Amino acid sequence: MNILPVPIPLRPPRSHRCLRSVSGAGLFASAALLVVHPDPAAGRRARTGQQPPSTPALTIRFAHGGNAAELPMELAGNAVFVAAQLNRARPVSWLLDTASARSSIDPDAARETGFSPPSQALLALPGVEIADAHLDVKSFDSLGAWYGHPVRGVLGVDLLTHLVAEIDYARLSSELYDQNSFGSAGRAEKLDIRWISGLPAVRARLRLAGRTLDGDFLLNTAGSVGIVVSHGFLASHRMLPFAGKTTPTALIEAAGETTVPLTRGEWLELGSVRISQPLVAIAPEENPSGAAGWIGGEILRKFRLVLDFSASRIFLEPNRDFIFPLAADASGITLVAAGPGSNVFEIHDVADNSPAAQAGLAPGDRIVAVDGAPVSDLSLDQVRDWLRQAGETRDLTIRRLGRELKLQIKLRSLL
Repeated sequence: MNILPVPIPLRPPRSHRCLRSVSGAGLFASAALLVVHPDPAAGRRARTGQQPPSTPALTIRFAHGGNAAELPMELAGNAVFVAAQLNRARPVSWLLDTASARSSIDPDAARETGFSPPSQALLALPGVEIADAHLDVKSFDSLGAWYGHPVRGVLGVDLLTHLVAEIDYARLSSELYDQNSFGSAGRAEKLDIRWISGLPAVRARLRLAGRTLDGDFLLNTAGSVGIVVSHGFLASHRMLPFAGKTTPTALIEAAGETTVPLTRGEWLELGSVRISQPLVAIAPEENPSGAAGWIGGEILRKFRLVLDFSASRIFLEPNRDFIFPLAADASGITLVAAGPGSNVFEIHDVADNSPAAQAGLAPGDRIVAVDGAPVSDLSLDQVRDWLRQAGETRDLTIRRLGRELKLQIKLRSLL
């Protein structure tokens, strides 16, 4: 743990800027941890190495004959969303996912555009068009409730390898560059990529339960949690059963959810950059790719991140959020979004002996207001953020079986 010479300030309220073409907003900060796992089948096809995986050729055209495009973006669950058009249809929300080897489209969005594999598609983002794109068709309905944001498509490694992507989490802006004309990332920390099962991984050092662990961690821009370590990785270091302090949490993926231990590490090092007290989830099984685990959006959002996959490198530059501590959920509530506009917030689960359980909250309760503020005026992530502030007391108005109840919850640190 780093000791700073001055007190660490409380994190200021987060700003939420929405794309005009999509609904939803925010930053995933809940008792549940959403992690989009790599496709195990991709792991059987790919090899570990220093070179990026081979991908089909694409035709990429920037507007006005240029070589770069700036895209507004949204954060939901610490994941990056951008607006994109498929085959000239209306813009919808696509997830930028470095833990997905292939790009894909939701079945409903595919029907709306008349897309059917194995035909190729035209994908248009602000300022750039990608022709001859190969897309899978997959359903993401189960993920939308956890993000509080619709997922209509996924931009995966197969497309990102043909571009250089810069993600400025602090400015809520991303840029795409022609890979042959990309210049310098300035004074940012450069990390080499080691490709595992066709997915990008970086070497990292994690201090956990008094041990320093070195491993190759996949980059997961679609995952909410800071770090996920695999069961097999801890077993190889003789750290199971895990002896550190934990609290149960839900690990969410497309196939469903699993209750896993959540703990705090002492620090995470990426090159010469050290992040203090990261939240670490322990996956119940070994990563099928063989990686040590994942580094997700809760860590990545502390940087300006440049993905230069064709050159097998990334760049990290700490941003204004870097100094603020990582706060864990302090309520014991797993909160999800419901309704067509993802603006109904329902308690999915309540941890035993947690502040939520002591307050009398129960699964199925719908939160109507927090401290008198209607949740219809808030994003799901803003509500989750309020439930992370240990030491505070929140007045909740809930709807249960058609009746409104007022309950008070006293938040406290669970880790």
